[in-house]
Amino acid sequence: MDKWADSFEGYFPSEYAQEKYWNWKLPVLDRLVGPPTTTNEIQAHCSQAILRAAKHLFEARPEEYSHAVVSALITYPQMFGSEICIFFDKDYFASFFDRNCEWESLTPINGKELSKSLNFDVPHPFIQSGYIHTTKDEWEGEITTYEEEWWSFHAK
Repeated sequence: MDKWADSFEGYFPSEYAQEKYWNWKLPVLDRLVGPPTTTNEIQAHCSQAILRAAKHLFEARPEEYSHAVVSALITYPQMFGSEICIFFDKDYFASFFDRNCEWESLTPINGKELSKSLNFDVPHPFIQSGYIHTTKDEWEGEITTYEEEWWSFHAK
């Protein structure tokens, strides 16, 4: 994770600026970052690496892309869905967390921060926001509901 995070130093994906959004998923096996085979220490280390990669991208952002939002989305407790995201379209970023329909919803988490729960630092100027992500799935007439936390760390 550390080598991957540091590989973003000095890089910004301007070649994808015509897209609304560009992302990178974690380069690890799901067992490393997800229960029951992970630990809080491993998850904290991975979170810190994800944020270090995002900070490198933010610091390398050219002036002509100052409108682009650099972010990290950390899913918890199963971190395998986590990613680093560049939103070239600010309207798309603004609508990204508007997921409230019959099959999917996001509810803000108040009074809790993932960085404090796992004990890792959020680099300046990133802002931390948490949501409960709820999805429903139907299989053979039975509806199952899944919940996880989505933690957004973004800098504008």
